[in-house]
Amino acid sequence: MTIEWGNFLIVLVVSVVAACGVVALFSVGIRFVSAPALWLRATGIGAFVACGALVLYGVYLIIPALHR
Repeated sequence: MTIEWGNFLIVLVVSVVAACGVVALFSVGIRFVSAPALWLRATGIGAFVACGALVLYGVYLIIPALHR
């Protein structure tokens, strides 16, 4: 059994970038939800929705029974 290091590096980079993106979206959501302006509050809620969608998509990719 051999490890294809190029593919391993691609998976590593994508995982780190995706994790940082979800954390950044969550941080934006926390920051903007408590803002007094209505459009900032809506942006914060949208960031939370995007976080949830990304997490659910990740769960969908991990669980093979959902691919039927």
